[in-house]
Order: sequence, then structure tokens, then C-alpha cells
Amino acid sequence: MTPGTVTNFDDSATVRFERVIDAAIDRVWQALTEQDDMSRWLAPTQFEARSGGAVSIDFGEGGKVVGTVTAMEAPNTLEYTWDFTGEGESILRFELTANGPQTKLVLEHRLLPHDQGVGYGAGWHAHLDVLEAHLGGREPVDWDERFSRVIGHYTSSDAGG
Repeated sequence: MTPGTVTNFDDSATVRFERVIDAAIDRVWQALTEQDDMSRWLAPTQFEARSGGAVSIDFGEGGKVVGTVTAMEAPNTLEYTWDFTGEGESILRFELTANGPQTKLVLEHRLLPHDQGVGYGAGWHAHLDVLEAHLGGREPVDWDERFSRVIGHYTSSDAGG
């Protein structure tokens, strides 16, 4: 699966992915905005699919995200604040572009704590792999195993971090 990049700035980090997903744009949008779909590839989620809507993603013992939808233009743009337990607020943005029967997905997670870029790079890599398996009707990828396999990429200079 296509790796992302981690860019470190003086006071924050940004993680970015570009992937072509083998699913129609409306189906990818659904997976990003409907609670049941989000819970299958990300974590148990409460999501109000509207600008200003509340976001809550429960990673169990790993922590919880709370946020607010700041941009929602179906089926192309979704952005929300991401306040993970103990980290402070960052911004998660998805941009989708139809590409025939496929969809180009761009994920950008910015204003991350400087020391968390590597973990978020590997984490989003694993989550996007799970998303692609879910949308393709394949067996889900084991998130922990995938995270462990890809984290080395994000600690190398190749990832920009």
C-alpha cells in the first residue's frame, strides 16, 4: 500500500497520504461520514454528518478523540478537529476526487504534536489499509500487525521525518 509522508515543522507535524481507492467516490464518502462504516475501519465512532457536527472516536484504552466538523462538502471535502486524549487539537482533512470507478483520496492531518508525527504516519497508513480492505470486501487487515510492519518507513528520512 502507498506510504504517506511526515513533515516536521518547528512546532508541529503534518501527515499526508494520497491513495487511489478501488471504489466509487460516493461509497468512499459514505465510509468517511457514516458511523457504522467509520466504526469498521477506524474505531467505534459517533459522527454528526454536518458542518458543526460533533465527532467522537473511541480507541478504548488507547484514548479518545473529540472534535467538530469544520468543513463538509459532499462528496469531496471533509474536515474536522481532532482532539486526542492528552495531545491537544489538530486538524484532519479528507479530499476525494472521482477517477472513473475509483477515487483519489488525500488525507492530511496537520498541527500534530511534533513528537507524534511518526506514530500518526504509521497509524493512518494502517487505518487506510483497513479502509481499502473494507471497501474492497476483503478480509480486514490486522491494524496492530500492519502498524508494526510500516512504522519503520515513518522513522526513516524517506518519510520526511
